[in-house]
Amino acid sequence: MIAERLKIFCRYMIAVVFTVQLFPPSVPAQSKSPILLDYADEFLGKRVNGEDLQELNGHVRLRQGNVRVWCDRAIRFLVRDEVELMGNVKVVRDTVTLTARHGRWFGNDRKAVCDGAVQLTTSHVVLTADFGDYFTEESRAIFRNHVVVKDASSTIFCDALTYYEKRRESIAVQNVRVENHENNLVLYGNHLIHSDSLQYSKMTEQPYVVQIDTASSGEIDTLEVRSSTMESYNDSTGRLFASDSVAIVKGKLAARCALAKYYRSRGIMDLNEEPVVWYDDNQLTGDSISLALENGKLSRAYVRGRAFAVSPSDSLYPLRCNQLSGQRMTFAFSDSKLRRVDVEQNSISLYFLYDGRDPNGANKTSGDFISMTFAGGKPDIIRVRKGVEGSYYPENMVGKEHGKYNLDGFRLRLNRPQRAMNGLWKLKT
Repeated sequence: MIAERLKIFCRYMIAVVFTVQLFPPSVPAQSKSPILLDYADEFLGKRVNGEDLQELNGHVRLRQGNVRVWCDRAIRFLVRDEVELMGNVKVVRDTVTLTARHGRWFGNDRKAVCDGAVQLTTSHVVLTADFGDYFTEESRAIFRNHVVVKDASSTIFCDALTYYEKRRESIAVQNVRVENHENNLVLYGNHLIHSDSLQYSKMTEQPYVVQIDTASSGEIDTLEVRSSTMESYNDSTGRLFASDSVAIVKGKLAARCALAKYYRSRGIMDLNEEPVVWYDDNQLTGDSISLALENGKLSRAYVRGRAFAVSPSDSLYPLRCNQLSGQRMTFAFSDSKLRRVDVEQNSISLYFLYDGRDPNGANKTSGDFISMTFAGGKPDIIRVRKGVEGSYYPENMVGKEHGKYNLDGFRLRLNRPQRAMNGLWKLKT
């Protein structure tokens, strides 16, 4: 009994001595709350190279204001008001917990600098990395090397990241990858601003997005988009905005424009500012183009304002292109093939004819409305209504002068973006 009481008394005296030595008279008082010891199995005070140190071992518990610190072993540097933390480090401020294998607590700055399996957990996100700094008063974290951030809608991977806890915002740089949990969409780039509260991401510096769709047949069809800037909204609208030098590839579909808006939940892609769309061998241009996707496949294309469609007339005569122009066009697709085209207002068609494999002149037709159906990828039936006018130009007139029969606004675009087998893009200029 006496031995047990003596043991308790000794522990009490160690704590008292530690508290006295923790704040010796020679150390000026700080304006912020002091670091206090709640518990340690062992305590040792020493002087190393003229500096007063305190060594704590076993179940160490410290606190400063509203911050609590746990570790297996600690060394406190009195004059600097710093504590080196070793083994099972845990720093808690309110609902935020920081864990690591090793760290250092800076009392004057209220900052923890950690390394080794660093993890910061809040009520909204979990951050992990090899290295991490946490500023408790600013509610700000800086993580480096193999950074991963998980929130309710996405996971971010990057080389370095700053997280602002109060506004739930992450700024990630270098080798950034954002994976959306619900729609198989992955966003790449080198600079990201991501708001967890707004479910909004903005990627710059070579942004690149990939969305993998699997058809009912099991066929994998991948949407790929590149641009200078990308913005993603992971709310109910599921919007993806790409701006400046936009290039798109999805199966037989490719496109270029200056501004693209993709509404994932509705399967609608709006292309604006000099849009060009290629589908198989067909080229579409206009003031704006809207693409409707069903089950990941192109089902409709709507071209508005200066609508123009170009398709090759025959592989042996690549410079002779069938052409359609008007103010509005609607393209209908099924089974990945073009089935019908409707042209409205100032409608004109140019169609090159062949006798077997030999060229046989050209036919130009105009009217208020042109409807064209396709079979085997080639025009089958053409219907023209209201104000119909037509001209046939025999081959002896067309000959090598076929270019002068092209419709106004004709331009064959050769910069179709293509995806290589190794996943790298081939962007023709």
